[in-house]
Amino acid sequence: MHPISVCIIAKNEENRIEKCLSSIKPYGFEIVVVDTGSTDKTKEIAAKYADKVVDFAWFDDFSAARNFSLQEASNNWIFMLDCDEWIKSIDVEELNYFRKHLSDSVGAISRENLVTSDGKLTLNNTDHTERFFNRKLYHYTGIIHEQLTPIRGDDFPCLLLHTTIGHTGYDMTPEEQLAKGRRNLSLLQKQLASEGENPYIYYQLGKGCEIINDYKSACGYYGKGLSFDVDPELAYVQAMVNSYGNALLLTHQAETALGFEAIYDAFASSADFVYLMGRIYMANQKYAQAVEQFAKAVTIKNCKFHGANSFLSFYHIGLICEKLGDMANAAAYYGKCGDFAPAVRQLEAIRKASLPADDHGPLPDFTQNKKRFILFGSDIFILQYIMEQYSLALTKAGHEVFLFPAVTAPEDFTKYAEQMFLFRTKGLDAIITFNNRGVLMRTRDGSSLWDEWHVPCLNLLVDHPMYYFDTLDESPASAILVCADRNHAAYAKRFYPAVRHSLFLPTAGEELHPGREKKPIANRTIEVLFIGSYKYHADYSYDALDELVMDYLIGHPDQTVEHAIEICLSDISDPLLKSAIQEHRFVETNLCALYRIEIMRRLADAGITLTVYGNGWEQTDLYGHPHFICHAPVSFEEGLSLMEESKFVLNQMAWFKNGASERIFNAMLQGAVCLTDDSVYLREILTDRQHVVFYSLSDIEKISAIVSELLCSPQKMQAIADQGYRLAKAGHTWEHRAGQLLNTLFPSDRPET
Repeated sequence: MHPISVCIIAKNEENRIEKCLSSIKPYGFEIVVVDTGSTDKTKEIAAKYADKVVDFAWFDDFSAARNFSLQEASNNWIFMLDCDEWIKSIDVEELNYFRKHLSDSVGAISRENLVTSDGKLTLNNTDHTERFFNRKLYHYTGIIHEQLTPIRGDDFPCLLLHTTIGHTGYDMTPEEQLAKGRRNLSLLQKQLASEGENPYIYYQLGKGCEIINDYKSACGYYGKGLSFDVDPELAYVQAMVNSYGNALLLTHQAETALGFEAIYDAFASSADFVYLMGRIYMANQKYAQAVEQFAKAVTIKNCKFHGANSFLSFYHIGLICEKLGDMANAAAYYGKCGDFAPAVRQLEAIRKASLPADDHGPLPDFTQNKKRFILFGSDIFILQYIMEQYSLALTKAGHEVFLFPAVTAPEDFTKYAEQMFLFRTKGLDAIITFNNRGVLMRTRDGSSLWDEWHVPCLNLLVDHPMYYFDTLDESPASAILVCADRNHAAYAKRFYPAVRHSLFLPTAGEELHPGREKKPIANRTIEVLFIGSYKYHADYSYDALDELVMDYLIGHPDQTVEHAIEICLSDISDPLLKSAIQEHRFVETNLCALYRIEIMRRLADAGITLTVYGNGWEQTDLYGHPHFICHAPVSFEEGLSLMEESKFVLNQMAWFKNGASERIFNAMLQGAVCLTDDSVYLREILTDRQHVVFYSLSDIEKISAIVSELLCSPQKMQAIADQGYRLAKAGHTWEHRAGQLLNTLFPSDRPET
């Protein structure tokens, strides 16, 4: 017989013990079953497999029963198992090596906890539990939820073995659950009275309350347990933190759960905790932070709760996208969840909805039904460019477009209005406006022209909605706000009830010379190109709130302006908060300008040559710097041509914390390396040093070292540029964005795949 004994305690386990024992038998271990008072066929079944079946008079002490089983074993090396567990895989050679060479240590095994879901056993979570040890050195203490404890001293070396067991102990009927919970609580209260306060007992008391669905009491016990100076490396402490957070959410204490930010660094190596933080942020409507945590969770291997680092995090990102009206990304994330039933249902609901989703794939010829659109131009450079790109993309797909240019003279407005009415007589499917221009077209009685015409009006915002409070408050019922940042869509939904639909759709890029071979990075003459102006409102008078907001955002550059103002004005109603944000909105512009100048200063002072095209730089102290070469603004086509000659194209986001900038995709499509600060969205679609090069606003002193290192390695830069080009070409052109818009508006026209 093998010199290892498997010890099991049992009582009325006739339905489960055979599966347990039959999984052990093939390995030749001694099997010892200690029965604590069965009245069913447990002992009879055990006798068919076990080497020993012995009785023990039960007196409400699990450790006593466990230690009795150790005494009955013939071998010193013990493998402890329960009746509701069975061996799934085991490395016997590893066990032999362990007992011969690591005799002072304890072996932990992986336990897969399974519960019934949709009629079948499904993995709920995996934990690690100490089960293999030498009985001369270790025994059990504690009358319930007993712990393996050194007989002498405190030394407890523990190693994880390549052994996995299945466990169905949490898969109970409501009646069984209630009975078990009450029994456990009774014994734990007894142990607490005899042993005094102990964080582990408080943890188990919390778990006992969870079993009977008393989550409020569970919160109290978990809180007491964590009030001790506990070691965050201990498995039960990690479990207690996650259980506490979950209980707080279930008892609608989401704001209290935000206190977990204070312990984030101690537990952030676990996907379970990061996933929990995502749920906490989500419950507090901090959607950008929630998405960031869920996205981080899927990158962490250390995970015990099944799905926390995969489908569950993807599912919650999908829920947030759907809540914010971003159906395209909602569907994409639900699609990553495999056969997870809730995600499958949500995905099906999106497909049936009036505003369905689409992916980022190429869609220039997406429909057989040609549409007719009115697009409004602008006298603002960037808006006119974006309008022209959408017009070209729609025309290329075979649709008809009427352009209503930016005009100021009344006679010109009348002329184009008459042409627009004439265009409409042959059919009209949608209006597309940019930054609100044209969205408030009225009839003589003051009602919305677009509502009267019964056509959707897509209002594409390139900037934050807080700049357009004078128009969004009067948004027509037919309007669909399309934002370049997810936070902007959430902001509109919160503060502008007149906006009935808000969607997220980032800007895109244009390849100046499709099909032409890109100039190699090593042969390009511009080290770092920046196309953009310096906009600082020097006449803006700062008050105390402005200073507080600026200080907060400099310390938290990943946060939005509206979040910063809300933090600084705690306990304020939404109407007052909205007014405050509108009043202090220019803090954002000035903050961007301050970071922009600081980023460029770091690069220029490091001897990296910056070639800049834009206005306002003559107001700065960088003007005249030997490594800061400034030129007048250029057209978009000229800018793209300059990007074709650049190694790096520098981008600094306009405080978009969950969106993108067209400069990023333009740089990638011209074969340059885009150097940009990041956002939640960018981190989802781009990989640092693979598609782009990210720098951090919280660590901008490193930017010059990052750029210098890569300038010395043109091969690395070329690889980044090549992969960035392929990614942008595959999913981030204006044709893609136009296709996504049209699939949103006209789902029935989408071709079958």
